[in-house]
Amino acid sequence: MKTTAENNSFDRPKAFKIFFIGLICVCVLGLIYWFIFSRHSESTEDAYVAGSQIQVVSQIEGAIAAVNISETQAVKEGQTLFRIDPTEVKIASEKADIDLLNARADYEKRKALQGDAAVSREELEHAHLAMLKALANARQAYINVLRADVQSPASATLAKRYAQVGQRVAPGTPLALMVANDEIWVDANYKEDQLKNIRVGQSVKLESDIYGSKMEYHGKVVGFAPGTGSTLALLPAQNATGNWVKVVQRLPVRIALDSDDLRDFPLHIGLSMNVKVDTSNRDGKPLQSMDSGPISDTNIYQKQFDSAEKHIQLLMQQANKS
Repeated sequence: MKTTAENNSFDRPKAFKIFFIGLICVCVLGLIYWFIFSRHSESTEDAYVAGSQIQVVSQIEGAIAAVNISETQAVKEGQTLFRIDPTEVKIASEKADIDLLNARADYEKRKALQGDAAVSREELEHAHLAMLKALANARQAYINVLRADVQSPASATLAKRYAQVGQRVAPGTPLALMVANDEIWVDANYKEDQLKNIRVGQSVKLESDIYGSKMEYHGKVVGFAPGTGSTLALLPAQNATGNWVKVVQRLPVRIALDSDDLRDFPLHIGLSMNVKVDTSNRDGKPLQSMDSGPISDTNIYQKQFDSAEKHIQLLMQQANKS
């Protein structure tokens, strides 16, 4: 019959056997998981939200008469952000209109005398050129009046406001910085040894620290940066030194995000992301450039030109009636 000491004795060989069997099972399960899932994906936590930044500048000279926006405010395309005192540009526009009417009257007078010995063909052509020049000046002067209302070129969120009421600005003076609402993407900085299987068009799953695992974003690889961050810096690093040490570099991979995901769960530039690229489809070439990107445009400048044309036509019609 076994004693109590014998019953409580530790069976070391048996324990080691159980431990090693468990370790082998864990390794086998990990290998199976890698073979099925991880072998066809590349992940990184070194990824950040980026977006198109729009700088709003003054196009005329004058004093800021009104500021209609605040930082973090959402604005729409065509919305007036600032108003520059229009006094100077209105006076200039009225003078340009008068010059145009005078040039037109002079041209019409000489045209009526065409064929007369007192008016030569060359003189008529000069009068016509003078009228065209006055027409262009009047058009530009009226556009400057419209530019007193500084409009947003796109739907965006105001990031920084530089201009204040009373500040005198000149053409090119920065007034505000905005981030376009519909141009948000992710730059995922992958290590060199992770890039060989990543291709343009591969699907991507992303998580943001701000929302956590409850929200999974969907996207796709759309391009690769033409160089690492250090080489594209304003002052690139110089490695031609005696104490050079090899450092694994990272290359930004651009990932487009699903617009529906962004509408329901918006992101702001600079936020960190967890990125996982599905590399099972390896069609195409490594580090392939983007074929074509999204086109950004605005209608506010064309509308200003059209308004100036209507102003000129109305001016001419009134001159014909008088």
